[in-house]
Amino acid sequence: MEGSSSAIARKTWELENNILPVEPTDSASDSIFHYDDASQAKIQQEKPWASDPNYFKRVHISALALLKMVVHARSGGTIEIMGLMQGKTEGDTIIVMDAFALPVEGTETRVNAQSDAYEYMVEYSQTSKLVRYLLFISRCSYLFN
Repeated sequence: MEGSSSAIARKTWELENNILPVEPTDSASDSIFHYDDASQAKIQQEKPWASDPNYFKRVHISALALLKMVVHARSGGTIEIMGLMQGKTEGDTIIVMDAFALPVEGTETRVNAQSDAYEYMVEYSQTSKLVRYLLFISRCSYLFN
């Protein structure tokens, strides 16, 4: 009985949130993992979102990134936490492939990202490039209370 109620709850949540499953046998679904340096550099240079604040219409978040953000949020307890997302853009879609926590604590009114957090971001970014983890670190941060 419990299994069927959780299946119903999951299906309800998927319908309410317009979740579209990606079939693992679909070769087109693997294209989301392809990173094209030239196209990403071009869109980062053009910055169409600077002139249109509603430029992005969709966000795809990987299960890994979502899980990392939720675990980080739960670990924060009563304090606010902050992290950054890594991914890419394709057209009017932001694709979040990964996320990482920042060593930052906050309150209801502000989060103090001191030099430790900035150093961590720079080191993380440089290490990612060294291992050819090509996803850009977006300026989209997540903040949970």
